[in-house]
Amino acid sequence: MQQLDIFDDSRDVALRNDLARALLDGDPLAARRIADTLQAEFGADPVLAPAAALIEHQHWRQSLAAEGRLDVTAILDARHRLDGLVAASAVAVFGAHEALAWLAGQWRWLAGQATGIGWHPAHAEAHAAALYLRGQAWPQATEAVVRIDSWRRIPAPLLWMTQARWCGDGADAAWPLLAEAFWLTPARAAALLPALSDTCLDRLVARFEERFDPAAASGADWAWLPAFALVDQPLLAGPLSPATPPTQTAPGNAFTVVMALLRLERQGRHHEIVAHRARLQALSTTLFAAYMDTR
Repeated sequence: MQQLDIFDDSRDVALRNDLARALLDGDPLAARRIADTLQAEFGADPVLAPAAALIEHQHWRQSLAAEGRLDVTAILDARHRLDGLVAASAVAVFGAHEALAWLAGQWRWLAGQATGIGWHPAHAEAHAAALYLRGQAWPQATEAVVRIDSWRRIPAPLLWMTQARWCGDGADAAWPLLAEAFWLTPARAAALLPALSDTCLDRLVARFEERFDPAAASGADWAWLPAFALVDQPLLAGPLSPATPPTQTAPGNAFTVVMALLRLERQGRHHEIVAHRARLQALSTTLFAAYMDTR
């Protein structure tokens, strides 16, 4: 009798598992039938409400199949739903780990719907590149950014490309882009750092924050990070060499000076080293102190 009770008690678990499987398979009709059975037998089951939201979401997706791509308003609305109700419902039905993978697929689908939407700063979050990043589709995000004219001089696309290359191709491929992002839009580049999920970068940033005060004012001190990265990790000179620093700013000029210093040190050109060190000190006593601490 006890064994039979165990089987009876597991009926709701089996129905929940079947419901989750139908939703993962993208079959809202089967999911609705299973949900109706769960409702009839276990009307207070907590998974019913979030499952209903996911069923509605999948019906909505299917209804779009004959309508073609979405417009900007519909993309932004769908983005809001994915970030809110749909994401919370997925965690409740699938569990946190399975939900992440399923949601990534939903973001990739939404990005596909947005491929015809051109770049405009007023609706940047509706661009396919931003959506592909949410779906961790790094090559597709890269391709979407490349189609934006002058993307390297526009903050949002530059940050998108930085994330796509860092996560898809590795840090060495993306360091020049990250450096240019820190020069172009320092505070926004700093806000990207957690998304890169790089422990070596995090340690570098922590050492930078010990020297500079990037949290002050508008976060302008972040523009010094590329030059500090060269001082702190001279081996980054290779990966960072393609970066184009702004010559009209002190952080950009300091980057150029440090890059030259590293080259002069390898060549043993002591007289020129002294002159470049004086230039670096004039640009930033803080960066110069960090440089001298490593010498």
